[in-house]
Amino acid sequence: MSYQFYKIIHVVSIVLFFSTYAAAVVKPGSIKFEKILSGVAILIILVSGFGLLARLNVPMGAAWPLWVKVKLSIWIFIGTLGHIVLKRFPKAAGKFLWTSIGLLVVASYMANYKVTL
Repeated sequence: MSYQFYKIIHVVSIVLFFSTYAAAVVKPGSIKFEKILSGVAILIILVSGFGLLARLNVPMGAAWPLWVKVKLSIWIFIGTLGHIVLKRFPKAAGKFLWTSIGLLVVASYMANYKVTL
């Protein structure tokens, strides 16, 4: 598959994740569907991200560049902690959503400018 295909899937799944997470934050009552859909979106984000890395010829056996490590850390943080916050601390979910959006900006910057040391 082409770089452009992976890029579209990556961006669409990011939008899907934040849309469903935001819906889970503001929706009263059962949010099981939103949590499932945001979890699937996180998985698609990670898979398409690794597809993009393959198209960029980033070696998988060697040390990754800084921007890859930062992005992967951010998405693992958002994906795991986001669901924990929804379940255990629902009143803090709105604050976590805004924190996640800030982390999205950092991840986007790292990917677009391929920041290294």
